[in-house]
Amino acid sequence: MGRTSGEPARGGRRGPGRRAFLGLAGGLVAAGLPGPAGCAAEPTADHLRVRTDTGPLRERFALLGELSDAHWLGYDVDAAGRRETVPGPDARIRMVGVARPAADTLRAALDSRPDGERFREAPPLGAVPAPLAPYLPERTGWRQNTGYDLLVLGGGEGGAVNDRADGRFLLHEGRGLVWFDAVFLHA
Repeated sequence: MGRTSGEPARGGRRGPGRRAFLGLAGGLVAAGLPGPAGCAAEPTADHLRVRTDTGPLRERFALLGELSDAHWLGYDVDAAGRRETVPGPDARIRMVGVARPAADTLRAALDSRPDGERFREAPPLGAVPAPLAPYLPERTGWRQNTGYDLLVLGGGEGGAVNDRADGRFLLHEGRGLVWFDAVFLHA
């Protein structure tokens, strides 16, 4: 007699199966815990939530060193404001905000010539996300250097340029701040 779809192969054991998985996933959602792949239980406006943690910034922007007084947003550019499920294979994650690097790190950056040129005056900051506006004391007086942008995105001296990222890093000597606006292709 042939086996039916629900029977295990001869001598084989059948695992918990689909019903057990769905029961576990449903229980996690009902308990308010994140389910498989971090599914959101309801629509969220997390892309507008100002973050103050520095761990993700240190991870992505190691060349900036220790940071404090961070105020930033991190979100999927294409899914902002929509219900999140599993990120798509080509999600574009934007990290934008302001933080305070150590004074010696800021001074060393401004004294460097990453692309053979000194930092130059940047145009006034343009479109700043509304939740971050209160944390930007000034829109002028920022300095920029394209070579420095590439260094930060690549992880520092000798680091390969990150072809999955694009961004700008502006420094404000008077306020001791760095403004960052970078987009990473998450795969």
